[in-house]
Amino acid sequence: MSKLKTKLCGIEFPNPIWTAAGPAASDAAMLKRAADGGAGGLVTKTISVKPAQVVIPNITSPFSGSLLNAELWSEMDYLEFIDTELPAIKKLGLPVIVSLGYSPEELAVLGREIDRCRLADAVEFSIHYIGKDTDNLRRTAESLKNNISVPVFAKFSPSINDLAEAVQALEPIVDGFVAINSLGPALDFDINTMQPKLGSSDGRGWLSGRAILPVGLHFVASIVEITSKPVIGVGGIRQVEDVVKYLAAGASAVQLCSLAILKGQQVYGQLANDLELWLNDNNYRDLNSLIGAFQRKQKRSTFYLKQGVQLYPDWIAHRCNFCKICEKACIHQAIGFVNDKFIHDEKKCLSCGLCVSLCPKNALIMKETGI
Repeated sequence: MSKLKTKLCGIEFPNPIWTAAGPAASDAAMLKRAADGGAGGLVTKTISVKPAQVVIPNITSPFSGSLLNAELWSEMDYLEFIDTELPAIKKLGLPVIVSLGYSPEELAVLGREIDRCRLADAVEFSIHYIGKDTDNLRRTAESLKNNISVPVFAKFSPSINDLAEAVQALEPIVDGFVAINSLGPALDFDINTMQPKLGSSDGRGWLSGRAILPVGLHFVASIVEITSKPVIGVGGIRQVEDVVKYLAAGASAVQLCSLAILKGQQVYGQLANDLELWLNDNNYRDLNSLIGAFQRKQKRSTFYLKQGVQLYPDWIAHRCNFCKICEKACIHQAIGFVNDKFIHDEKKCLSCGLCVSLCPKNALIMKETGI
């Protein structure tokens, strides 16, 4: 997999598919399964000075491909993790990024202890449970950076108010960014018992998995427009196309959690293999030629409904399998099929593009048409 080798902040990774801080990275045994499964980097579950008091049950799947999680951070004592788990993790032979949280005071303590043991290649700190005003973000980052000698990555929560302001505040301090953490709070409950699915006091948790992919892509694409420092994409990955999107949006690597929980720890290597095949099939010479491709691509013109040039769905007959998903999904009834021919009514069509996105065979494309 020579095409997938990458180097970030002086650290060499065999591939850009890493674990993410979460339940699938809780200890050395779990991370060994990830390493055996082909992960290119090992990010640990977040540790803090005070172990988490974990409610049960704490993970549920509200719909296919996504999770609600109320597990918080690691329930392990941080000194036990550093003295017992971290040496075993380091022996796995992959770069180790230790996730830390949360307050400036806690990060100062954790930074010193991680620096003492010399077993972490980098650290990331989560802003999930802290105040997100720029002064506090800056103070939090400095508290960690001043107490550790390895690269520091700031992991953003999707609830941050002003992304550009936060990046600009942290950019002089940190070595890179990670985006995004899980989204929430979020709620699900059983309509038969009217009880929440999670054991937290209010039934709330944090949403991860396929549902948050577009949010993660937005964050990555936005951050790379502000900083030249590396950005790691997290959230919603379930297939190689999602990895490609993160990299093309500007991410230097990606992290996985929900997919590994739902499908098993072999997903890291599977995605790495699929990514190398995708690069070959699509004529990308290496990873760097894909990173930022979306940013480099000239954006198309903006079109407006019923003004000037219009975009309408155009049918590619030889690709169509006549599943008629497009017809069923058109709430304007602008699409139909007669004698196995695609019929489109421009007077009814509002050019929303949903039919194109739903076609499983790519038999529809949006095409410019004069008005």
